Amino acid sequence: MGSAQFHWIGRGRLALGVILSLFFLVPCSQALAAPAEIGGLTVTLPDAATGWRKAGKGNLFMLQKDFPETDDDKRGNALIQITKPLPAARSSLQAGMKTFVATLPDMAKEDILVKHYGVTVNGYDIRVEERCCVHQKNVSISQIVVGVAGDREQAYLQLVLLNVNGDRSRSAEADFATLVRSVKLDPSDKDFDLVPASEDGGLDGVFTHLDTGLRPNVFGGMDFYSDSTITTFDPKGLFSTELPKGGRSITEHCKETPTDCGLYTLTGGGFFSSAGSIEMRSVTSAYGTIEIETKTFSKKGEDLVIADADHRAVPPFDEGTTLDGEWVSTFASSGMTATSSGSVAFSHTLRLHRNGTFERAGWSGASMTNEIGGSQSGVTTSSNRPGASGRYKLSGYRLDLTDVSGKTETMSIFEPDKGSDGLLVINGNNYLKDDGK
Repeated sequence: MGSAQFHWIGRGRLALGVILSLFFLVPCSQALAAPAEIGGLTVTLPDAATGWRKAGKGNLFMLQKDFPETDDDKRGNALIQITKPLPAARSSLQAGMKTFVATLPDMAKEDILVKHYGVTVNGYDIRVEERCCVHQKNVSISQIVVGVAGDREQAYLQLVLLNVNGDRSRSAEADFATLVRSVKLDPSDKDFDLVPASEDGGLDGVFTHLDTGLRPNVFGGMDFYSDSTITTFDPKGLFSTELPKGGRSITEHCKETPTDCGLYTLTGGGFFSSAGSIEMRSVTSAYGTIEIETKTFSKKGEDLVIADADHRAVPPFDEGTTLDGEWVSTFASSGMTATSSGSVAFSHTLRLHRNGTFERAGWSGASMTNEIGGSQSGVTTSSNRPGASGRYKLSGYRLDLTDVSGKTETMSIFEPDKGSDGLLVINGNNYLKDDGK
């Protein structure tokens, strides 16, 4: 795919000039219908009430959203640009991405900060690349580029943010991700959704795997971690790496949080065979990128072995189960660089009683020092979590805490060790039982 196919946006710094001109000028607003057809490409546009409007003219479809200046933020601007489908082979997607990014030459020099790739729900190849930051005329510019490729044609979309960060950036990125998930290169394409096929499914239950190791922290040090990761399998073919909260079904959870989820198929022997394989199609980003992995699979009693790792079946709590004891969740992280050091820690305590009552408390603290030009500065802060008490209820993988005011907080919960309450995993955090020793 040659750069001539991208003549609509110009060459060299002209493209960046076009974008900056949209930042400094206020375009005429235009109401937007939700669905839009762009040269054969179909997308669902953000609702006009969100502030997005059509901008610019020519072959490149553009949306713009303005962010006013506030006490905390400069005036900002977000642009979404969409190409018409371009004739090209599926194999040229990576090269096409480089050509598209190069239309903003200063941005093309920046390293890719975030990258996602895989397939869409309609079987198209998809790549996502995020870059930051270029500074032009006191404007900070960041970019997210998406390429979608079928067998005969491709389309490219990008989000350009000018002086947009924090909550404003997250809002614009969420709108852009929703638009990308709606891309259809063919009228017969389906909407984004995790819908199992007839050959999917075959497992049922919650399974846990102990994952340990070292990982870097924000202070430049390394933290040891020990996580009881879980996988929830639905018999029809959905799976989730998080327990649905608030009593939602796995189907409801995956609609709301697709990046926790995916689809699976048992192959090469299936559920009743001593060996086989499992194909797991995981949603890896908010843009709808799906990564396909095939792993070895076998069943060992009630447990599973996936990719040679044990996944132990986790039974649900019977409704009305009560526990007795004190469980504590703690975390600490620290590190240092040549000019700074820092640490953060917290502790949460939950007491459960046989009579169905609970108490909870906690504290957190952090410190940081910096040395610049021979002078040192630092800050230390700590706080206690307000105590709470009330009644609790256990059912399935759900823990309801209702305080004395009547407010109920619902959390996920499971026991990773069969027949032992020495460790509870609550909302993904490890709570160790304090035996008083």
